[in-house]
Amino acid sequence: MDTAMHMLYRLLALLAFAASALGCDHPHRSFTQRSTVNGVDQLDSRVEITASGAHFDCRASRSGQCHYSLFAAGCDRGDDCRIPALKTLAVPAGSDRDITHLPAVVQVCVRTDDAAVDARCRALAPGA
Repeated sequence: MDTAMHMLYRLLALLAFAASALGCDHPHRSFTQRSTVNGVDQLDSRVEITASGAHFDCRASRSGQCHYSLFAAGCDRGDDCRIPALKTLAVPAGSDRDITHLPAVVQVCVRTDDAAVDARCRALAPGA
């Protein structure tokens, strides 16, 4: 390998490291939620969040759909968590869906019913 090419590779590696250290790397998070009763799946969901959006995979739901609520951020214990959801969606069991144009940080809640939830993923009282 010639010296110029070697220097180019070192420069690219240094730039990638600097971007990562400054928080410029692309976040990738995944969440899996699964609950069973007597060996039968009540809910089985996987969500993958990347810099370009999110992939929702509803593997199973006792109601036939996974109901997702997306919030701009989670809540601390003392916060009022009744902030409106950025988006709600229902994905049929056995299928998946992609969503783009989400904020860098997003809180995801998933349920088997379509009850409204707060940013802590707790069901809100009807009419709240």
